[in-house]
Amino acid sequence: MPTVVHCANPFLPATTVWMYDQIRSLSRYRPVVLTQLKQNLDQFPVDHVISAENLPTLTRLFYRVLRKTRGTYAGYGKWIREVNGQLIHAHFGQEGFRCLAAKRETGVPMVTTFYGMDVSHLPRQKVWQKRFKRLFDEGELFLAEGSYMAQQLVNIGCLPERVRVQHLGVDLEKIPFVLPREQMNERPVVLTYAVFREKKGLVYAIQAFAKIANAYPLAQLRMIGDGPLRGELEIEINKLGLQDRVTLLGFLSHEAALDELRRATVLLYPSVTAANGDTEGGAPVALIEAQASGTPIVSSMHADIPEVAPHERCGLLFPERDVMGLATGLDALLGNEALRLQMAKAGRVHVEAEHNLKIQAEKLEKIYDGLLV
Repeated sequence: MPTVVHCANPFLPATTVWMYDQIRSLSRYRPVVLTQLKQNLDQFPVDHVISAENLPTLTRLFYRVLRKTRGTYAGYGKWIREVNGQLIHAHFGQEGFRCLAAKRETGVPMVTTFYGMDVSHLPRQKVWQKRFKRLFDEGELFLAEGSYMAQQLVNIGCLPERVRVQHLGVDLEKIPFVLPREQMNERPVVLTYAVFREKKGLVYAIQAFAKIANAYPLAQLRMIGDGPLRGELEIEINKLGLQDRVTLLGFLSHEAALDELRRATVLLYPSVTAANGDTEGGAPVALIEAQASGTPIVSSMHADIPEVAPHERCGLLFPERDVMGLATGLDALLGNEALRLQMAKAGRVHVEAEHNLKIQAEKLEKIYDGLLV
């Protein structure tokens, strides 16, 4: 089996199941992970993980100085040769740049996947404009989650012929499809499933729920996640008098989050462009998981969300920060079982065609094949 070296730092935050799925689903390539910091290896086991944490103290400090002065990782070239790496897959644009020294040292081809802030926020900074120019000059191929992100890569300087759309996939064997009428909810549940950051638009989710709360007195808003905006969201909940209608669930395991998703009546995901330019880049994987599980969606016309959850077929999408639009979408789905059923079925069909993890893994391996010819 040829060895593909996955560069990700850290490896791996608990919320990045989607990255781990790409790695674990490979069948014709042996994955090796290079990282600066190991996290959650019990949740994300990989046979071979090499971390800079295991280096002698002086070596680690020396490499850190080199990284700060040059911007690229030192030592990765040696590790790639030791594992007989034949291909580098850098996850996030900044990792692609940081692996350039190792790529030059080993002569190994590299594919870089961009995921979000690397294509929206970082390119606003002059230092990353220069770094990405080098990356686009030296890297062989660049992957994007959808066509919107692919165009963004071209806009920041990547040659169109070096960009490929590679959809993220979800494990459909782990996400059973449940028809809305089979959910047997005692009360309607509107669910959010995101880190509490500005680009997730959660304040607008709370405001939209407030607008339909009187019409659906048994409805509850349940919010999976946590983050820097928790305090602001709590203030908004209290201001709108929703203390008894909103539950902040905190971070949940992936299995627990999927269980919440299966029981939800609607997934509400009003992503926006943050003040610092940060965006989803592609689209949240929660939207794919929702469609796979049979949960209809209300979301925003943001980044690649319209490609992942087509408007009026698999979900109802509205302009960013359109609270009234979001409320209208919630009302349409909460009040119409037939519409929920229609969108649930269409969503599952869409995911089976475009976001099946097994199929997407095969497509990714064919991309690897092309780089090794």
